[in-house]
Amino acid sequence: MRLALSNLASAEALRDLRRQQLDATVRQLEVLMGRYASGTLSTPSTLPDTPPAIPGGLPAQLVSRRPDLVAAERRIAAARQRLNVARAELYPRLTLTAATGTATSALTDLIDGNFGIWSLLGNLLQPLFQGGRLRAGVDRADARAAEELATYANIALQAFSEVETALAAEEFLRDREGHLEISVEQSRAAERLADDRYRAGLDDYITVLNSQRLALQAEGDLIAARRQRLENRVNLYLALGGGFDQLAAPVSVSLP
Repeated sequence: MRLALSNLASAEALRDLRRQQLDATVRQLEVLMGRYASGTLSTPSTLPDTPPAIPGGLPAQLVSRRPDLVAAERRIAAARQRLNVARAELYPRLTLTAATGTATSALTDLIDGNFGIWSLLGNLLQPLFQGGRLRAGVDRADARAAEELATYANIALQAFSEVETALAAEEFLRDREGHLEISVEQSRAAERLADDRYRAGLDDYITVLNSQRLALQAEGDLIAARRQRLENRVNLYLALGGGFDQLAAPVSVSLP
């Protein structure tokens, strides 16, 4: 009787723990949906079905849909544009041809000493006087572009690492779930056998209690394994930046 009461109290304590975890998860979902975390969101009583198998031949370009990679590509493009601007600052602001495409007299006037165009001369000499500062700006922009490129490489490496980890975990979790299904089946069979032997007077009730406890633990482990497998599939979708649909072309950003 004491063992039966102990098993009952342990099961009720486990139920309270799961209820607390469910309540916290529901409130997190409500926050993600932009709702007040009241804990009133209705949820299904069972886990979703096992996700379908991962198709073969998935192109690596699917990873390019990830927002972090797209943002990194845009930062590279912006850094290269800043480099182009810094390089352009080295050249004098002087028009070599007129609107019709013919040569202007600006260069001739400068050579002949026409002092009426000193504004043009200032634009011409300004990059020379500030050459050190402008060249430093080019070097800085070049270093920034190299930094953004290295950052992109690190993000891409992390992205493929997350994909590979999720793909490997898929196989391990699938095998674990299959073994736990067998464990639940055998535990329930052992529980029924222990109960039959007790009713026939061949065994004591302690054996029945132990078999019930083991069966409950096996069922809990199976549910946890299914949940982990679903969570891993979500992680895989996040790592890929979407699902397995290859018809939707991945985001492709051309860099200058």
